[in-house]
Amino acid sequence: MTDNIEVMGIRLDCLTAKETMVRMMRFLEDDSVDIIEILSMDVLMKNSEDEQWRELVDGFGLVLPGEPEILKAADIGDRTRLKEAENRTFLKLFIKYLQKNQKKVFLLAETEEILNSAAEALAGYSGGLRLTGRGILADDSREENVVNDINGTETDCILSVLASPYQEQFIDRNKALLNAKIWFGCGAVFGGEQEKRFPIGRVKHFFRKRLFWWRAGKEQ
Repeated sequence: MTDNIEVMGIRLDCLTAKETMVRMMRFLEDDSVDIIEILSMDVLMKNSEDEQWRELVDGFGLVLPGEPEILKAADIGDRTRLKEAENRTFLKLFIKYLQKNQKKVFLLAETEEILNSAAEALAGYSGGLRLTGRGILADDSREENVVNDINGTETDCILSVLASPYQEQFIDRNKALLNAKIWFGCGAVFGGEQEKRFPIGRVKHFFRKRLFWWRAGKEQ
């Protein structure tokens, strides 16, 4: 089984959750911030034709498929990987690791509403997560202040639920300034989880995956 796949021209890491955790723990030993990002079907469809975005993502340490449909688009039929993508297994293991090891986490979002929603979602995975800071970043006018706020908490992990492509642009501009070990971009997975709880959301998801497979197949 290959460790990498390509979907819509984007390279993604095709690893089990345990293999991903091993790489993440190596990142914690580095002096500079390492970047992990989970991509959704929507993010790929929206941004895959943006050459600048593609170059940014290609330079990240780990780029993970956030939905099993992305793996299926690359003809990955491995049951373990498909099940782990569906169940968000790496996300759960990662958050439990942060909690167990008392790692400091800074939560970053575009609005107070999204920030609160993400905090609630995180509590569903781990009620004891050590959130040492929360920041709102609607545009680049507050970037310097947010970077200072993050560094003031001496955080281990910046957990970002910013939207793409701003999320990738922000970390690319500021990674050399951030005193953290890991940048974890995971906003793409939270919205989908909430949506599929309701019938209309499941219907939307059905049509979205059909569109995604059509787009992905067209670009192969």
